[in-house]
Amino acid sequence: MMIPRPGANVNAAPLFATHLNAPSSSVLMVWSRNHQQLFIIIGKCNGDLLFFTPTRQYTKLENIFKSPLTTICFGKLRQNSDEIVAISAGGQIRSFDFPQTDAQSGELHKPLPLFEQLVQANICTSYIGDIDCDGLSELLVLMTDRCVRTYRYVSNHLAPLNKYEVPSHVYGFALGTTTSGLHYALLAERNENYVVKIDFSSNSCNILPQTLASNSSNRELMVPSQPIYLSLVGSLAARLILIDSESGAETTLENPVGDFICATTVKLQNMYVVMTLDIFGNLLIYGWNDNTTCQVHLITKTVVLPDADHITAVSGRNENEVLVCICTVYFKVAVYRIDLSSILS
Repeated sequence: MMIPRPGANVNAAPLFATHLNAPSSSVLMVWSRNHQQLFIIIGKCNGDLLFFTPTRQYTKLENIFKSPLTTICFGKLRQNSDEIVAISAGGQIRSFDFPQTDAQSGELHKPLPLFEQLVQANICTSYIGDIDCDGLSELLVLMTDRCVRTYRYVSNHLAPLNKYEVPSHVYGFALGTTTSGLHYALLAERNENYVVKIDFSSNSCNILPQTLASNSSNRELMVPSQPIYLSLVGSLAARLILIDSESGAETTLENPVGDFICATTVKLQNMYVVMTLDIFGNLLIYGWNDNTTCQVHLITKTVVLPDADHITAVSGRNENEVLVCICTVYFKVAVYRIDLSSILS
């Protein structure tokens, strides 16, 4: 990996901005199947689901949920092609196709509904992927009532697979892979100084004792060395700790600004990227690859919208480009383009 210049800052170029008429409760940014169109998908507290493009095309599904839309993900939910999956606080799951653009008017059509089911309530985080390496996709959800569940689509419905319960409420959730491609999750709990590790391939749930600081007010977010998903759940955190998936070695990442409210991760062509954001709009960007896990760098920092409560990111079209979407408590939404090439040498 190229080494960043110490103390280098980077410009976050605004790509899209809008103002909502109600609070957002979830956000996802995703490329279309042919990687030609970027969608900004926002769930609102009133049950609306909004679709934007960076060129300001827009469509929405009004009042399709009876409770706040708490998480949005995408993937092969029904084992065939990628779908956009929205889940409400009440446990209502609905999936949609990607919106299509009218060839004549240029307007964005409403997405076609594909699937709907009611499951357990209180889901706050979701991910779709082959987490147990059996060749089939699973829906992984984190719930506010201290458990993680997995589902698989069989016989026209989502069938529950496994349930993992933890002693206390989860404030930090990270999903990663080992060098052999096995998936695992790291869960940080309130008022506990350990991390729970779930190995999905072996269906085991273990405690990593004394992993976190004994001071419960100094919350820490664990990051796998090969991260694929990262989230803070209704909490601030003060430190990022990288855990090597093979050796278990821990590396505390530099944090020069203090507590952060949001975190996310994205995989670039040659680098894993983790970002944290505080309430003042300070965005810190860390990066490493498989050969430099023990030398994790704070690549750069920049300033975006303050007062954020949600963040999501995807890779851009260029090798070292990241697209970041921020939602704030004041109903603002902004997408930034960050080109890391300018600060890597």
